[in-house]
Amino acid sequence: MTSQVEAGTGPRPQRSPRGGRLLLIVSIVAALVVGGAWWFRAARPEPVADGRGHPSGSATSAPAGEERPDAGGPRSAGPLPPIPGAKVEAIAAGWAQRWGKPAKASAKGYDTTATLPGTAYRTRFGVTRSRDGDRSEVATLFCITSDPRLAKGRRLIRAVVDSCLAPALRGEEKAAVSTWLTAQDYSHDLFATRVLPRFVVDLVSSKGIFQVNLVSKGRTVGPGAVPTTDTEPAG
Repeated sequence: MTSQVEAGTGPRPQRSPRGGRLLLIVSIVAALVVGGAWWFRAARPEPVADGRGHPSGSATSAPAGEERPDAGGPRSAGPLPPIPGAKVEAIAAGWAQRWGKPAKASAKGYDTTATLPGTAYRTRFGVTRSRDGDRSEVATLFCITSDPRLAKGRRLIRAVVDSCLAPALRGEEKAAVSTWLTAQDYSHDLFATRVLPRFVVDLVSSKGIFQVNLVSKGRTVGPGAVPTTDTEPAG
């Protein structure tokens, strides 16, 4: 007796038990991977931004002229003491004689911009008062000459010393400062200091800028200064 097989009705293929088990394992592993990644993102703390918008702990560059909070180097504490014998009003009177007009008073002392005598260069000069005592003495004197065509040489140095610094100088200080400024190499950017018995001379020179400061010895030289070899007290 023969059996006839109707069209379209053949024996159904049976799934391999091993293949079903493999598919189940793959599904479980995939679920674990996806779930674990989600949990890790949820559990990881987001960085907290600091006051400047940088994530805390990120490496950021300090702007030019700004010291990092953890930077080394000494720091001044409290108000600057006066430069001994440097009276604010006496220096202002000396400027009026040399520049042909009175210096302009400011909240901290004097701050004036005018053409440096003997040159065509605009120069900003002034003093800040020491907050020690009766505020009649100088903590800092500054003289900043700027011009894109600035020629740094004996003529400029003589004009700066005679017209800007001289009212605060006495004895051999004028010759010592002039000689030291003249001896510097102005072919490159320069930050130099010279320690004198009454004050510290700071020199900043870069393209188009020539700045000389007389600073109370209560100040410490800031980070990044590159003193010249002649930094010993004169005299």
